[in-house]
Amino acid sequence: MSNRRKGIKRIFVLNQYTIATLVGLSFLLIIAVVYLSQVWVERGSLPPNSVTGPKEQYEIAKLAAEIRQVRSDTSGSLFWLKMIALFVTVGGAVGGYLIGQSHATTKRIDFENRKSVDAAYQAIILELSDKAALLRAAAAVKLGAILNSFPHEWNVSDERKRQLVLLTKQVLAAALSIEKDPKVLKTLTIAIVLHKHLLRKHWRDQGVESQARVYADVSGMDFSGARAADAYWAKADFSYADFYRADLARASFRDSILETAQFREAKLLGAVLVNADCNGANFKFADLRGANLSGARLSKTNFDGAKVYKCTVSGAEFLDNPEADVDVSGSGDGSSTLKVSEWLGQNQIRFARL
Repeated sequence: MSNRRKGIKRIFVLNQYTIATLVGLSFLLIIAVVYLSQVWVERGSLPPNSVTGPKEQYEIAKLAAEIRQVRSDTSGSLFWLKMIALFVTVGGAVGGYLIGQSHATTKRIDFENRKSVDAAYQAIILELSDKAALLRAAAAVKLGAILNSFPHEWNVSDERKRQLVLLTKQVLAAALSIEKDPKVLKTLTIAIVLHKHLLRKHWRDQGVESQARVYADVSGMDFSGARAADAYWAKADFSYADFYRADLARASFRDSILETAQFREAKLLGAVLVNADCNGANFKFADLRGANLSGARLSKTNFDGAKVYKCTVSGAEFLDNPEADVDVSGSGDGSSTLKVSEWLGQNQIRFARL
C-alpha cells in the first residue's frame, strides 16, 4: 500500500514533466474546442433558400457569410484562437513561474533532508561519547550498520554517501585510541570492518583463474594508538594504514592485505598474520613475539629492531628485505640480537635479494 501511495504522489508532484504534460493536454483540448465550435457555428448559418433568382441567391450567400463571420468572432474558431493567444501568453508566464518554484522547492527539500541526515548522524556521534558504556556500544553498532548497509531513507547524493562512509570509518578508528572499555572496544573493532565493497584477488591467487575475494575496505586509515587486542580483522584491506604504537595483541589479520602498512612500535604479541600480504610493510621496533606469519608475503618488509622471539614464518615469502638487527630474546629487552638473514636461516627460510 505504501508503494502505491508513493507512486500516486510521484504522479501528482508538480515538476517539469507534470507541467509539460498538463500544457500538452491543454493544447489538445483547445484544438478540439476550436474545431467543434467552428462546426457548431457553421451549422445552420445559411437561411432557408426558397428563391431561385441569381440576384437573390447572391444576396443570401452574402448574408450567410456575414452571419458566419459574426458567429466565428463571438463563439467560433476566431474567438477561440484569440483565447489561445491569451492562454499562451498567460500560461507561459504561469508555467515558467511554476517550473521556477518546483526547482526552488526541490532544492529546499534537498537542503532540509541533508539537515535531517546530518542531525541524525551527529546524534549517533554524541552517543559514542556518552558516559554510559552501553550507549557507546550501541552507537558503535549504529555506525557499523551505516557501513554495512547505508540507510535507504537517507536520500543523499552518491558523493555525500561516500563522505559519510569515510567519516564513519575515521570516527571508529579514532574511537579505538580513545575508548577504554573492553566490550565497547570489541564492538568498535567489529563495526569498522563492515564496509565490504573491495574486490580483488588474493596475492597467492595471482595467475590462477579464481574469483576475486571480498575484503573490508579500511585502507589508509589511521589506527595509531588503537586498542585493538583480540580484534578479528581477517580478509580486510589495511594497505597504507598506520598502526603506530597500536595494541594488536592476538589480533587476526589472516588473509588480509597489509601492503605498505606501518606497524612501527606496534604490539603484535600472538597476532595471526597467516597468508597476509605484507609487501613493503614496516615492522620497525614492533613486538612480534609469538606472532604467526606462516605463508605471509613479506617481500621488502622492514624488521629493523623488531622483537621476533618464537615468531613463526614457515612458508612465508621473503624477497629483498633490508638487512637489519632483530631482537630474539624472550623478554624482548634486546639482550640477544641477530641479523635478519641469520634469523631467517634459523627458521630454514632462504633469504633472497634482487
